[in-house]
Amino acid sequence: MAKRTAKKPKDEAPQNGTAQLMKELWQAAVNLRGSIEPADYKRYVLPIIFLRFLSLRYERRREELEGLLADPKSDYFTKDAKARARILADADEYRAAGAFIVPEKSRWSYILQHAQADTIKSILDDALELLEKTYPDKLRGLLPRIYAGSNLDREGVTGLINLFSKDIFKQDHGGEDLVGRVYEYFIGEFANSEGKRGGEYFTPVSIVRTLVAMLEPTDGVVYDPCCGAGGMFVQSDVFTKHSGRLSFIGQESKDFTYRLCRMNLFIHGIDGNIQLGSSYFNDLHADTKADYVIANPPFNDGAKGEDGWGAHRITSKDPRLDFAKRAGANGQGQPMPLSPRNANTMWMMHFLHHLRDPDGKKHAGGTAGFVMATGELSNGEVARLEVRKTMVEHGYVDCIVQLTGQLFANTQIPCCLWFLSKNRGGVGGFRARKNEILFIDGRKLGTLIPGSRKQKQLSSEEVEKIASVYREFKRKGTPAEVAGFCKAATLDEIREHNYALTPGRYVGAAESDDADEPFEDRFPHLAATLDEQFTQSAALEKQIRASLAEVAKAAGLDGVSPRTAYARPNGVAVLASKGARR
Repeated sequence: MAKRTAKKPKDEAPQNGTAQLMKELWQAAVNLRGSIEPADYKRYVLPIIFLRFLSLRYERRREELEGLLADPKSDYFTKDAKARARILADADEYRAAGAFIVPEKSRWSYILQHAQADTIKSILDDALELLEKTYPDKLRGLLPRIYAGSNLDREGVTGLINLFSKDIFKQDHGGEDLVGRVYEYFIGEFANSEGKRGGEYFTPVSIVRTLVAMLEPTDGVVYDPCCGAGGMFVQSDVFTKHSGRLSFIGQESKDFTYRLCRMNLFIHGIDGNIQLGSSYFNDLHADTKADYVIANPPFNDGAKGEDGWGAHRITSKDPRLDFAKRAGANGQGQPMPLSPRNANTMWMMHFLHHLRDPDGKKHAGGTAGFVMATGELSNGEVARLEVRKTMVEHGYVDCIVQLTGQLFANTQIPCCLWFLSKNRGGVGGFRARKNEILFIDGRKLGTLIPGSRKQKQLSSEEVEKIASVYREFKRKGTPAEVAGFCKAATLDEIREHNYALTPGRYVGAAESDDADEPFEDRFPHLAATLDEQFTQSAALEKQIRASLAEVAKAAGLDGVSPRTAYARPNGVAVLASKGARR
């Protein structure tokens, strides 16, 4: 990918007047929704913003070229009308500046001119279709005809066109592309308005920045098999200051979200190999070995459906399940079991499978950073515990970060970040650390987003506080233990806790007075702790029942439930439904 001019990284949220502008634009767009369902409205708004973006980029570059052609001091200067026309029609002159020549009937000026026409919905469809035909390699399948057949009324379409025609979009905002910023902002607001469904395609920016700051993608392949709107790719590109040294590979199972991602990458000038399909059952990047895997998979997928997530469709010969065999001595090991009603560990094995293997001193091996439900840190279900245990014992689990609740707009339950790595052997600038895992408890970090009463974000300082500890752990040595925040635990300690990876077990508690913490901040922590204790209770109950069954068998009470069995003459006491009888 061609190197582009570096832009100043964006802050956590639009600042001052820009923040207010974003809110006003969003509210104005919502007011024009009419009878369209909120979850469907994004399908009509985002392509219009995309069209506005392409036209604005084209207009700016054309004005720039016209100025150069008229400037006697410029290398472009010419009085030859044919030469001027040839340069103004040269696609390469636009592509070099991150722009594309927009056909006349797809230009915003043409759309705005016909905004009041009764046929404006068909005109929009025609404009988008013409763009696809003009740039099939970039836009094929991205801009379907959706307006003419919709129940979005003409006034609503005209209102959206007028909204995004405001002069504010043409003004200089310190080098910041306002249309691209609006597009990102609208994606986030649509996700927030859709609740849990929105979390499937949008990850809060501060979580993405934390993952990227910890992974430090600088050179190589970045892979996301559940890429949503592409925010992980965009932030990785920002991290490298648009160096062009990263290539992006992704897959998305939902058609509109797939198109959303491609539009997002296009707006940010990023080339990516994004495919449509289920990463579970149709891995379209089966041969990809990535330097960085960064993802936010759907939490606990399959927990509510009658048939789960489809584990029965994954065969025992699937190479993603045999990481223990490949990592084990002399090729020993069995395919990992799958939980039929929870796909969390399937995702974890998928990520691990697609990491680049270490190659002597030439390549240290890849690292995966991903968001996961907190319950996966200590779940006692046989299949899920087995995967977690095996990953720990084979030295793949590098770091666990538990975050505060309320970072997602659609849930207050805390999430966690996992880092699996194949570069723990001590080469390529990384230190050997296979016998320890770094735990970071970030539940006390984060503050409410200005203007929000329920959603939090991590500040740049808090992201750096977490990332700096991980950098030290990877490269320099074991970080100093900070009570209540971080600790590098040994495998022996983790075995003592039966492979539970909840950071609070290892970092201990900082000296603080919980009474000073607001209840709305403490509640998500308490709920997560209770959830973990329920899991432990269930595992303990299972062990007790197994022990009782063995006792019953030894006493000749096979087939008798421990809840209802009575003591037999041999004196063995067995629990009864109303207590133990002797």
